[in-house]
Amino acid sequence: MLKVGILGGGQLGRMLLQAAANYVAETFVLENDAQCPAAHLCHHFIKGDIKDFETVYHFGKQLDAITIEIEAVNVEALERLESEGVKVYPSPSVIKMIKNKVTQKEFYKNNHIPSPAFIITQNSSEINNHIDFLPAVHKIGMGGYDGKGVQVIRNADAITKGFDAPAVLEKLVDIKKEIAVIVAMNDKKEKTVYPATEMIFDPVLNLLDYQVSPADLDEKVLQDATVIALQLAEKLDSPGLFAIEMFVDKNNTVLVNETAPRVHNSGHHTIEANFCSQYDMLWRIMLGYPLGNTDAILPSSIVNLIGEEGFSGPAKYEGMDEVLKMKNVFVHLYGKTQTKPGRKMGHATVMSNDRKKLIEQVKKIKSTLNVCS
Repeated sequence: MLKVGILGGGQLGRMLLQAAANYVAETFVLENDAQCPAAHLCHHFIKGDIKDFETVYHFGKQLDAITIEIEAVNVEALERLESEGVKVYPSPSVIKMIKNKVTQKEFYKNNHIPSPAFIITQNSSEINNHIDFLPAVHKIGMGGYDGKGVQVIRNADAITKGFDAPAVLEKLVDIKKEIAVIVAMNDKKEKTVYPATEMIFDPVLNLLDYQVSPADLDEKVLQDATVIALQLAEKLDSPGLFAIEMFVDKNNTVLVNETAPRVHNSGHHTIEANFCSQYDMLWRIMLGYPLGNTDAILPSSIVNLIGEEGFSGPAKYEGMDEVLKMKNVFVHLYGKTQTKPGRKMGHATVMSNDRKKLIEQVKKIKSTLNVCS
């Protein structure tokens, strides 16, 4: 039986382990929080820091394969493990490049992947040298996650909001829609693509609010997005699962925003709505099975369940009974016992052939199911 480890035990690790029940593998999780969502679902839970070299190295020495649920891991330990024969998905070099937005943007430029124009800055004061480049988005190189580490700089008066650390000053795009395309590639370099997903973000929290799959776009735009995603996977040259977030601008030009080298929130709907979920797909890749069928069973939408403003403490879910009675609605809670404003506590997936009904159901769930304390 292959021994497979996951660095990180959050909600993505939890859902990855739920999918593991379909396969024969001994599972290990490394996470600093013994009460994390994934802790009770694996065969072996190890409490430790995924950013610490010795901890990650000794965790991985016992494994046949290892993957991540978040990029903030010790890459040097993964590089050593890979050199000693442990299979790492994706390759440590890819994780290292992607986890730093500076090197990620440079990778796109060097490999002719369409992406918004950018300038590298070492601190916020350097933005003063590029006033004519504004409006732009300042993205911190290391450490940004879930909407953190991003600031819109519209004019010179807003420069003080920038980051005093290496960062990317990215030209603000006139966005028509934001989409994501997930690409899977195995050790044989065989690839497959999930249908594009359209993402709608909360303008205050800068988190995904809800999404719809497939994205409602012209066929030419969808084809462009798929081609770009496959080209990017080819350039990454690593087995694994890659969620590629893109902008579609007002001229229907597709531009890569950023890439997640792992299972991703934009693929939650695939659990019910696609023949092979993104989680099943990653297990297939790690265990050497054929790639799965990415086709959609039905159009779908997901809505994030977020901790309500003004509530912190033991989580309570008001309106759950009413939502569970809805047709073709599937609720996933992440096992987090404590809620706080803006915290992702779960999601609900809706399936329907009628796109209008999907959006109506999403809005109904948002107004019915509240996470409080």
